[in-house]
Amino acid sequence: MKLDWLKPVAVDPGPHVAVYADVSRNNETGAHEIDLRWRDARDELSAQGAPSAALEALDEVAGEPVEVGGRVGRALVASAQGVELDVLLPDPPLRDEATTGRVAHLMPLVRSLADDVRYVLVELDRAGADITVSRSDSPRGGEKRTVEGGHDVLHKIPGGGWSALRYQRRVEDSWDANAGAVADALADLVRTEHPEVVLLTGDVKAAAALRDKAAKPVLELLADVPGGSRHAGAKEDAFAAAVAEALEVVRRRRRDALVDEFEQEIGRTRTGQGPDGAGGAGRAVEGMRAVVGALSRGQVRTLLLRDDPTSDLRLWIGDDPTQVATTDEDLRAMGVSDPLEVRADAALLRALAATDAEIELVAERPVMDGGIGAVLRYADPSTAG
Repeated sequence: MKLDWLKPVAVDPGPHVAVYADVSRNNETGAHEIDLRWRDARDELSAQGAPSAALEALDEVAGEPVEVGGRVGRALVASAQGVELDVLLPDPPLRDEATTGRVAHLMPLVRSLADDVRYVLVELDRAGADITVSRSDSPRGGEKRTVEGGHDVLHKIPGGGWSALRYQRRVEDSWDANAGAVADALADLVRTEHPEVVLLTGDVKAAAALRDKAAKPVLELLADVPGGSRHAGAKEDAFAAAVAEALEVVRRRRRDALVDEFEQEIGRTRTGQGPDGAGGAGRAVEGMRAVVGALSRGQVRTLLLRDDPTSDLRLWIGDDPTQVATTDEDLRAMGVSDPLEVRADAALLRALAATDAEIELVAERPVMDGGIGAVLRYADPSTAG
């Protein structure tokens, strides 16, 4: 998971207020319940010494019902400068939380969106396509746009002869031209929106024409999904299940590639055999102390974490996000005169965001000391230690 969108909040010196709440509206009293939850959270935050300016900023939004029905959650983060984040979550959080501190508590937000996939859905026919740019974990749905090729000679007619053949050729030219318009639109979207996959459904002949016209970056992302259509009457449940399965394939492929890389590199670190059999460490470390050391040096490319919502682990930090250590003595050795003890997950996310690193939450694989490891940008003599 990329953390660039969280970087401004993660590195801000704070203090911050973070609220995670169930804002589901399953009945007529839902709006009232949301307001009551905010009042309870506000009282709790006041008792913790939260900045009054941050609470007042949240007063403007936290008690209001959200525009999405059903079971959803909400993440709100604020500072004295105002509301910093207001994100709808695809499901209610594991538990309602209200915290304040120098470092923003962002782990529940990351946990909720860790499996998010940015994708483009193309519902295609011979006249054009309906294209939706969306995220799998967005309760609001996606941004939809329509591409019409403008060529309306679309249907072949029975019969033979030269006139019929010329008409059939005009039909095929129309399909090609309309597919070209969709292909151009997709090329622009892939370049600007950076989806992980482009899901293609609808008319089979139009899909074949689109593949002939699509640019290489689009072709590399295309995945066929059966059952969809531009027209009313498509089997919505079956199609939604097919889309969900296609997105799950993307998640598994993404996670498996990272885990495979980690296992290969940590094997080298454990045996002291670097790449090509050379001595030294691989580009991976495991265990909290080694990972934190690599973070403080800006070596981490991707953190792998076996997430434990009940964890009470703590780390020590300084003013700079990369000033992070497992003990205050280690941090003082870095030149930090006044170390601060904070939640381990908050300190980790702060350092990851500051160094443009990523995070992946994992389950059974890989086996890691302490349930934490990292794939590194580079290895050096300090890595193995």
